[in-house]
Amino acid sequence: MYRFDFILHSYSKLHSLLKMTAIVFLFVFIIGGIIHVIEPDAFPTIYDGVWWGVVTISTVGYGDFVPETVFGRFLGMVLIISGIALFSFFITNLASSTILSKQERDEGGTNYHKHEHVIIVGWNERSDHLIHQIQQINKNQDIVLIDETLQKKPEHFKRVTFIKGSPTVDETFRRANVKEGRTVIITSNHHIDEKSADANTVLSLLTVKGLNSNIYAIVEIMTDSQIKNAERAGADEIIQSSNYVSKLLMNGIINHGMTDVIFQMLNRGKEEHLYFKAVPTDLINESFERAIEDCQTKDSFLMGIRRDNQTILHPSKGSQLLIGDQLIFYRR
Repeated sequence: MYRFDFILHSYSKLHSLLKMTAIVFLFVFIIGGIIHVIEPDAFPTIYDGVWWGVVTISTVGYGDFVPETVFGRFLGMVLIISGIALFSFFITNLASSTILSKQERDEGGTNYHKHEHVIIVGWNERSDHLIHQIQQINKNQDIVLIDETLQKKPEHFKRVTFIKGSPTVDETFRRANVKEGRTVIITSNHHIDEKSADANTVLSLLTVKGLNSNIYAIVEIMTDSQIKNAERAGADEIIQSSNYVSKLLMNGIINHGMTDVIFQMLNRGKEEHLYFKAVPTDLINESFERAIEDCQTKDSFLMGIRRDNQTILHPSKGSQLLIGDQLIFYRR
């Protein structure tokens, strides 16, 4: 698939190629008609003249038709010289176009035209791991990576299109075809101070949502003060990286080894360990205890309820299940 996409991109100037082919064919057709008129015995039909013109201009020269007059041989020489010039020009330009197209793709100067892709903003260690994990889950998932400092697309990734540009500029996301994207993930820039990094994240989010308000947006925020702004800007999920890391460290201090337990819960096997499931219709307005009895199995442990963007872990058995609730399971 990667090679097929590359070939399509190399022939992006198909219109010019077709125009050039049409001009060559018209030239050969005219010469073929002329040779038929001036040498009807050697070239009984126009088709014979055109055939001779094609094999001559391509310098193949089968020799099945040969002009006998001086003018006819002059036309043959014109065709041979034209063929050498045209084909040399065509091959040189095609090779040059292919090399330039690959260089443009590698350096992030291309545009993305597919849909249902994942857009990742910011190249860093987290992005690297994230792309690896996405492709482990779904090797056919197309990913667009946006970064303004990266000089060249990471070579170890396939099905990743690199767009070089600022994530706070509309044009960058237009080139990434954000209107037809499925999910955008905006990572925080850890090379600048936290407040500036969060401000850039929120501004990038505003740019995305201004172009496609329906795209699912996950953003990484480092300071508590910018969480509200991220929510106002339209973030669907907010990853509070500093807060999460500090809580992990605290769990490690209080309960040695707890961070490994949490990592194992988040780590993916053949299937996701943690997953959501909509509350069955017959359980709406029933108790959480009833859900445990009906939905929990030896391989899936019912942990809690997801309700209106809030997580209720280990609720009381008498908690009532409402329309729109999701059950949180941990799979063996």
